[in-house]
Amino acid sequence: MNRPLGLEGFATQSRLQHALTVVGALVVFWIGYFGGVWAVYGELSALSLESNIAAQRVGGAAGGVVVWTYFSIAFVRGYGGPVLNTLAYPLAIVIVAPFPARWLLFGPDIGGLVDRFVGLFVFEPLFTTMIAAVPGLGACAIVLALWASTLEDDRRREWERRHLSTSFYETFVERDE
Repeated sequence: MNRPLGLEGFATQSRLQHALTVVGALVVFWIGYFGGVWAVYGELSALSLESNIAAQRVGGAAGGVVVWTYFSIAFVRGYGGPVLNTLAYPLAIVIVAPFPARWLLFGPDIGGLVDRFVGLFVFEPLFTTMIAAVPGLGACAIVLALWASTLEDDRRREWERRHLSTSFYETFVERDE
C-alpha cells in the first residue's frame, strides 16, 4: 500500500532531516507554549491543574503561532512536507504536545483530565484547540503569502521542481501551469 501523495515529504530531504524538522517543531511549540504562559502569568505553575483552562489557552495560542510559523519557514526551505507542514503536523502537535509536557513538569492531573474530557458534549477541548489553531493558521498564511509575493514565476516553478516529489508535482502542480 502506497503512502498518499499528501503525506509525502519534500523530495530534497532525507528521512533524518524530515524527522529533525518535526522534533524541532515540538521544541519550538513547547518554548512558545510555556513562554506564553510565563509571559502572561509570570510563572508556569498556572498550568499545574488541568482545570486552569485559561492558562492552557494562552499557552496553546502562543505555541500554535510559533509552531505554524516554524513549519511555514520549513516549507519555504523544503523541509517537512507540502501538506504535512501546513496542517497535519502543527495541528497534531497543538492537540497532543501540551499534555506530556505539563505531566512531566507537574505530574498528571487525572481527576481534572476526566472532568474535562468525559461527558456527552466535549466542547471545551475543541474550543481550546480552535484558540490554538486559528492564530497559528493565520501566522502560516501570512508567512507563506509574504514568501509567495516575493517570488517571480520562474523562481516559483524552479522551487516546485526542486522540492516537490515527481508524483506530487505531476498530480497537483503541473496541470495548473
